[in-house]
Amino acid sequence: MNIDMDMDIGNVMNIGSDMDIDMIALDLDGTLLERDHASVTARSVQVIDEAHRRGIVVAIASGRIYSFLPPAARSITAITWAITSNGAVLYDQHSHTTAGGTYISPTSTRALLGRLPRDVWAEVWSKGKIYVERRQWDRMREYPLAPLHVTVLDQIGEPTDDILTLAGSEDTRVEKINLPIAPATVKLDLMRLPSADMRYSFIDTGSGLEISGPKVSKAQGIRRLCAAMSISMRNVLAIGDSENDIDMLRDCGVGVAMGNAIKPVKAVADAITLSNHEDGVALAIERYALRV
Repeated sequence: MNIDMDMDIGNVMNIGSDMDIDMIALDLDGTLLERDHASVTARSVQVIDEAHRRGIVVAIASGRIYSFLPPAARSITAITWAITSNGAVLYDQHSHTTAGGTYISPTSTRALLGRLPRDVWAEVWSKGKIYVERRQWDRMREYPLAPLHVTVLDQIGEPTDDILTLAGSEDTRVEKINLPIAPATVKLDLMRLPSADMRYSFIDTGSGLEISGPKVSKAQGIRRLCAAMSISMRNVLAIGDSENDIDMLRDCGVGVAMGNAIKPVKAVADAITLSNHEDGVALAIERYALRV
């Protein structure tokens, strides 16, 4: 059932009217954050604060590594949890501690990175850093990386002389391997690695590929947080806009796509709210969690 919230409010069916929302999971880029990928509207902050006041757990569910969550989101005290790196890590925002993670094993990391052609830009996300082999790092501006991605690398990127040795160390907890620009042939080859479905999780972003540990997804991260807090997935409101949000919108009790979401996300959503620059998150929370 896809309900377009752009239509007259009085004519919109109230999805999930028989359930209470106990948790809200919010994607960041294209969802909670405005077009600048950094700001949160005052109305969104006010609505999130009200949800928290009513006892609803509010969590970020982002593909970002924790160290690159924007201050505007991290400073919202009502957001008590962060599910980062596409669900690989749970982070308690109040105690500032990691509450568990699912990582790519050293053996699996080496196997995947060793399969890549030398000219494919490859990143290893670990312990708040994004590691890139120095031979690529020094030529960063020659790669067609998105401006926001370059900003991320400028802030938390770190060159390494030998990424295979670094990533294959037992001390390196690899949250994600990111290939922001990868040809279709490379993506297909990686997804055909022996026992790939038992060793990795893949998200095809169109231009590239994001690789996580086995069975890692935003939905699985939410599921782990729900289990720890004795909350049913049926009582979770999830809001997102991109490929890595599809599973959480599908698996949570109420899944809402942003008005600016890609078509596959809208196809699995229970409802479609306004865009991220029209307070779509605030409207969805008011409608399905606060019932105002």
